Amino acid sequence: MDALTADFYARNAAELRGRYGADDGRRGEYLLRAFAGKRKILDVGCGTGRDVGFLLRKGKDAFGTDAVAEMLEQARATLESQGEKTSGRLFQESLPRLKSIRDGEFDGVLCSAVLMHLPEDQVFDAVYALRRILKPGGVLMLSVPMLRDDLNAVDRRAGDGRLFSELPPGKLQLLLERMGFAVVDTSESQDSLGRDGILWWTGVFQCLDETVERPLRLVESVLNRDKKDATYKMALFRALAEIAQTQLHLAVHLPNGKVRLPMAAIAEKWLLYYWPVFESEVFIPQRVNETKDGVLGVAIRKHLNPLIQHFAKAGGLTGFYCSWKSGQLSLEGERLFLSARRNLQTTIHSMPAKYAGGGHYDVFQYHAEDKSLAMDEGLWRELCLMGSWIRDATILRWAEQTEIFAKGAVKASMVIDQLLLAPDQGRNVHDAKGYFQSLVSRPCVWSHKELGVSSFDVDHAMPFSYWRNNDLWNLFPTDPGVNSRKSDALPTYRQLQSSQEVIIDYWRGLNHAMGVRFEREAQTLLGRTEFKRGSWEPLLFERFVEAFEVTACQRGAARWEMPKLEAMGVAQEFIRFESSGFRYLGAEERIYPEDSQEPRDAVVMVSFEEVGSAAFRSYLPVLGGLAAGEAFHGFETESMDDLEGLDWVKVPDRMVRKNRFVVRVMGESMKPTFEKGDLLIFEYHRSPRSDRQIVIANRPEFGAGNAGVEAVKRITQDDQNWIFVSDNPDYERFVVPKVETSHPILGIYVGKVS
Repeated sequence: MDALTADFYARNAAELRGRYGADDGRRGEYLLRAFAGKRKILDVGCGTGRDVGFLLRKGKDAFGTDAVAEMLEQARATLESQGEKTSGRLFQESLPRLKSIRDGEFDGVLCSAVLMHLPEDQVFDAVYALRRILKPGGVLMLSVPMLRDDLNAVDRRAGDGRLFSELPPGKLQLLLERMGFAVVDTSESQDSLGRDGILWWTGVFQCLDETVERPLRLVESVLNRDKKDATYKMALFRALAEIAQTQLHLAVHLPNGKVRLPMAAIAEKWLLYYWPVFESEVFIPQRVNETKDGVLGVAIRKHLNPLIQHFAKAGGLTGFYCSWKSGQLSLEGERLFLSARRNLQTTIHSMPAKYAGGGHYDVFQYHAEDKSLAMDEGLWRELCLMGSWIRDATILRWAEQTEIFAKGAVKASMVIDQLLLAPDQGRNVHDAKGYFQSLVSRPCVWSHKELGVSSFDVDHAMPFSYWRNNDLWNLFPTDPGVNSRKSDALPTYRQLQSSQEVIIDYWRGLNHAMGVRFEREAQTLLGRTEFKRGSWEPLLFERFVEAFEVTACQRGAARWEMPKLEAMGVAQEFIRFESSGFRYLGAEERIYPEDSQEPRDAVVMVSFEEVGSAAFRSYLPVLGGLAAGEAFHGFETESMDDLEGLDWVKVPDRMVRKNRFVVRVMGESMKPTFEKGDLLIFEYHRSPRSDRQIVIANRPEFGAGNAGVEAVKRITQDDQNWIFVSDNPDYERFVVPKVETSHPILGIYVGKVS
């Protein structure tokens, strides 16, 4: 949950219990219908316990979790006042990960008025977690505001400080369906407190198994009604399907149930489709009765040919693509490209978009003011859910129709070859490999093993066979043996999370080395969200992971991860829920008594003399405890003189850098994220890299004295202030005016020593 939002609920928990405690009867009936036949139910974000209490009274085995301790205390009071036992029923946990809850633990999950309090880059992870903890066939019920007129337009916060991220119901429903849910019911309602300008949307979804099939009737009906006198219809649906699969976030969901896409994105797809067809030495007609001398020719051929001819001796399609993505088109090349794209857009909206379905703009609508193409959410949803199959079907139909236009002179198999031509992946891989070879250190993206200058492969993280994507964000150095074992499988969610730091490090380097090109290619994942310097990493990684999970759900792809991933520090601790309470399970599935603590592995400290040449190669120095101890800001890790008296600890080689160090947690301000005694790895930095990053700060407010005391906190900011927030709601946040310091921190969190 957003920190300022959590602060609001912590301060107002008692009042909120009185405000939200009453049930008007209709909500209870809806809950019972939604969870009919389901017994074990978790309320994620249970607040003051109203719904948990109701479900218990109706015979459900209900549990509740909340991110805010004060709200849980009110929930306990609510249940106890109703004569319910609370031991094991309520516990502190938060989205987006719900990391302590086992997979498939619940028959039903309620998530009411919660998701909108998460930053945008956490929504996908939250939906993934909600699906993960549900059994196949389980039911998810959630609600979000569909209208609030009391928010600040810039930061989407209410006057009380709470965050309300924009979550259009159509977009949220689409994400859920892409993640393997089927819609059971949706409804809209007025605010239960009677507040004007606030409307709510509630959805009930069933978690499907991977064998469930989805009909193609909607798209098929559109494809089959149109006349087949040109290939434009197939090109349009191929473009829409590919955008739905790989550039989903270009879409804008409108309140009227429509979705808009920028015409420029569709036209750019057409340019790449038709270029190889028009460039072919063998004439390939694209409409009925078209001839090589231009009689009855398709209009776009004459608009695209000048660009094709311009690059005929400059690398062809690959030369154009690389120059375009790198922002290095010549003035003439840029003019020809913009002219071709403009004319393609005109053809698209005046021909296939206009006449799709047999009428005039019955299926699609063109909006000249922003040059966009609109369609019903239902059609867009079908394209998103079945895009890979629609793409393949349109290519096949395109090739078959072309053979008919050519009266058999051109075979469909040849046309398919041309339609599948893409900018040469070897060029991109070569450029990426050159960059990776220039690095001093190049850990394997999956195993994290250090690689030699020439003894590595360049891996398509998202296999080319699924996305046909050669963008820089998809290319990483990997051990040849690991790459062979991974093959065309998709890395698991856990593997991607384990490799997050390495992935982002490579992205930062590629962005620095090939700025414009990396940004333009990253925009394919970010969609309409602008690539913002200094803060793009969290959202790009979220979109990256989303691409893998959605592709896996929709295409039944094989999954892969490194063996013994748990040895790399990936947590495998869960909570097993039972009607009598919950118990901890370790990686070996051992059940510990409820009144005992799980044993921790001892971390061996060694002296500087014992470390020797392994300092900053396999070992890092332990600089002290936080929050406590002597200030160490301004230290220089390049000099060993001041570090000889410190203890050293072995860490994974992939986490070692010259400017990194280890500290021991001495307080409880970051519980439950960190426990007292945890050893954390930090990297020396004076400026935060992303919002809500875990950092080391040095402020007098954290302890006695004027020199300041180091503390582990999360850092966020507004226009005037740095804001330090604890994960433990018992601790206050601290606000530091930016005029006091432009460099508010001493280090950024890298990982935990296992």
